[in-house]
Amino acid sequence: MNESWEGFGKRLQRLNPLFELGRGMEVGELKPYIQSILMQVLLTIFYRELNDDDHRSKSDIKYMVEDSIKQMKLLADDKQIDRITSGLLYQGKEEFSKPFEALYYDEIRQSWDTQVFRYVTMDEIYTNLELGGSIVYKLTDVSQEMIFMSREMAEEFSITIEQLYSMQLIKNGNFRKATRNLDHLISRVNRLMAKEFTFQKEMINNPKILLMEEEWQRADNRVEIEKQFEEEKNHFRTITRMIEKTKRSNEADEAIQKELMLLQEKIGHTRQLHDRFAKLVIQNISYEMKLKAENPSLFWETSLVSFREHLYENWFMKEGFKSFETIERVLSPLFSPKNEFILPLDWIWGEQEFDEKQLSDAVIEEESEESVARPRVTNWDSVVKAWSYVFQHLQTYGEFSLADLSTLPLEVQDMWFEESETIDLWMMFDKKPLKVQVLHRKEETLSDEREILLYKLMQEYPQFQTFEGIKLFTMFDHRAEPHYWYQMKITPFKLCVLEEKR
Repeated sequence: MNESWEGFGKRLQRLNPLFELGRGMEVGELKPYIQSILMQVLLTIFYRELNDDDHRSKSDIKYMVEDSIKQMKLLADDKQIDRITSGLLYQGKEEFSKPFEALYYDEIRQSWDTQVFRYVTMDEIYTNLELGGSIVYKLTDVSQEMIFMSREMAEEFSITIEQLYSMQLIKNGNFRKATRNLDHLISRVNRLMAKEFTFQKEMINNPKILLMEEEWQRADNRVEIEKQFEEEKNHFRTITRMIEKTKRSNEADEAIQKELMLLQEKIGHTRQLHDRFAKLVIQNISYEMKLKAENPSLFWETSLVSFREHLYENWFMKEGFKSFETIERVLSPLFSPKNEFILPLDWIWGEQEFDEKQLSDAVIEEESEESVARPRVTNWDSVVKAWSYVFQHLQTYGEFSLADLSTLPLEVQDMWFEESETIDLWMMFDKKPLKVQVLHRKEETLSDEREILLYKLMQEYPQFQTFEGIKLFTMFDHRAEPHYWYQMKITPFKLCVLEEKR
């Protein structure tokens, strides 16, 4: 048989639960998001199971569904939430409680067969039906397999979660699987150590990386990081005690003793790696603190002081003045600047050559014209339409450079010159990061023009409401050359999206 058929049936049996997740549910506008919602619910159940949290009844799962929908900024009514909840527990009507079914092709027997599976099943340890309690659910092997597959692709779990999972496997007597799981943990620690070594080298060569890389600024959180490492050390001690206890209770079983011996050796190796990793992280944090203490000028940020915001609004309006001399001392430099040298008026007139006739004609012409003051009104429709392309790009790629506009159709580029505010707003995004919080506010309460732009964008294009709660910031590449676009010189910075940690 062709090698492409080898293990074909087993592959399909691993993939079928993914293919069937949420399939056939009538949930209206939530249909495109149903698999993401259910995957998040399965992960929540998995974490609670690892932590011996018995809040896994049907009503708890319903709350998980509702919470996931809110976190994903979606809307659902009670009927949709009930449908999603029941659709995870069984197929079809509740009274039948049918398992899920899917076809797969068995390449050995060369025939089609039916795979029967469930995503969750009753957890006998925590369920007490005889005492009138509710069914407490846990993940089936099928669901765990789905989560492990996603972990292999996305490195889902932290060190702590890997440790908790190993404890659960040991508790359930699955020593061989616990040993294999430690391989995942060793691999993860090795990758983190490599990343930490690379950062150490870059920090020594270019200390300013601490300003550019937010995730590495850890000096202020040193106590929490050390506490986390200590917690992970305690987990290793707990695992070691569990192994010793299991060895004593299974002294007569040579097969189990052999598996536990291998597991103990693996734990010892993993623990040593973890201690080296913790030492390296703390060493890098200490070096970061030393750099900041000895070279403070490296970390001075550009002043973002604004007279209106920092002096007038935050000081004058709130606290007032004790004396008029204070007002004079603050305002006099603004209105009476001291110049080192002023050219005498005679010198200035001596440099001028002008035609008296042309001057008199210009004066007559100026007097004949009516002087009418017309207020400048921003056409926000044009501004919003031009910026809509920027936020479409941000939704897709997470960042946008103004240089990318040159790749868009000419009619889109022309929109950026219809209103001067369109380009002015781009420069405003560079002054400081902005956390988007405009969706549930009134336009008249918004003072920042960036917020006004985002408010109008969300009103005109509802798909941009996903930016609510997200931080927008700029990233500047010091090595990049300025961009030139229609005789306009553009600083090479990017507008980026940072999702808040929950």
